[in-house]
Amino acid sequence: MNEKNTQEKFALPQPGDKVLWIRFLTFGDVLEAAADAYNFKRRFPQARLTFLTNPEYLDFFRAQPHIDETLVGRKSPLAEWWRTFHKIRGGDYKWVVSGQWGGKTALLARFSRALYRIGESSLFFKHNYHMGLSAWAHACGFDAAARDLPSVFVPEEDLTVARALMSHLPERRLFVLLGAGKEKKMWPTNRWIGFLRPLADEGWGIVLNGHDLAEEAIGRQIEKAVASSNLLNLVGRLDFKKMAGAALCCRAAVGNDTGPLHLAALCGVPTLGLFSHPTSRLMGLRMPWFQELCAENWSKSKIPLKDLPVEPVAKAFKEMLGQLTEGVRPAHSTTT
Repeated sequence: MNEKNTQEKFALPQPGDKVLWIRFLTFGDVLEAAADAYNFKRRFPQARLTFLTNPEYLDFFRAQPHIDETLVGRKSPLAEWWRTFHKIRGGDYKWVVSGQWGGKTALLARFSRALYRIGESSLFFKHNYHMGLSAWAHACGFDAAARDLPSVFVPEEDLTVARALMSHLPERRLFVLLGAGKEKKMWPTNRWIGFLRPLADEGWGIVLNGHDLAEEAIGRQIEKAVASSNLLNLVGRLDFKKMAGAALCCRAAVGNDTGPLHLAALCGVPTLGLFSHPTSRLMGLRMPWFQELCAENWSKSKIPLKDLPVEPVAKAFKEMLGQLTEGVRPAHSTTT
C-alpha cells in the first residue's frame, strides 16, 4: 500500500465489514462497476456492501441481491458533492472502493474516514488511495474484471411484466438496442430496417428498446418500415428494471454501444455489440456470450459505424446464433 493513516497491517475484508463501492455517471459504466462489486461479494459474501451511485439508478440497484444497501449522491455540482461527502462520512465504512477515475471522487474517498481506500486516479490525486482496484482484488483472491457469470438479477415481478408485454410475439425474440450517447456510436436507422425486416419475416419477434425522445422517433420509423405484427416497440416505455426483464425474455440482443447493451450482456443474454472502434473488452464486455462487430476491423479502409452495411451484421448475428446451439449461454439470472 501507498500512504496510510494507520500502522495496521493490510488485512482481508472480514465478515460484517462495511464496504462502500462508488461509481457515478453513465449507466453502462455503473453497471460494470456493479459487476466488479458482484465479484467481490462472491469472494466475501459476509461483508456488508453499500453501492453509491446516481439517484436515477436507485430502484435498479436496490433490486440486486448482492448489494446490501444503495446510497445515492453526485460528484458535481459542488453542493451535491458536499451532500454526498457528509453521507459517506457518516457511514462508518471500513473500506471505500472507487470505480471512478477523477479528483472529486478521490477526495470523497480521502476524507471518508475509511481505514482502507481502494481506487485509482491521476498522479495528483493518486495519494488518496492505498491500492489500485486490480491489485487489491488480486491480493484478496478474486478477479474484479471477471465476467464469467451473469451479474444482473431481475425480480420476478419485472419478468412477469415483460412476459405479458411480449405474449403475442414468437418465442424466438431479439432485443434491439437502438440508442447511444453519441451519434457516432449509432448504427443508422435505414440499416436497422434492412437488418430487422428479414428477421421479422422469418418469424423472429423483434423488441425495440430505447429511452429518450430521439430514440422514440427512431423506434417509430423502424416500426412503420418493418410493418410486422412480430415487432414490439417498447422505446420509452421501460424503466431499467423492466428493461432487464425484457432482455431476459429474449433469446439474443443486438445493439449499439449504450448502457442497455451492458445491461443485456450482464443479464446473461447472448449479445452482439456494434462498435466503430474495438473498445468493448476495455469497457467490461468480456463475457463469453458477448460478440463485438467493429466497423474499423471489418473494413480495411477503417470505416465509421454509420457506413457499416447490413450484410456483415446479419452474418455476425447468424454466427452468434450458431454458437448458442453449442451451449454458449449462461443460466438466466432472476430473483424472487
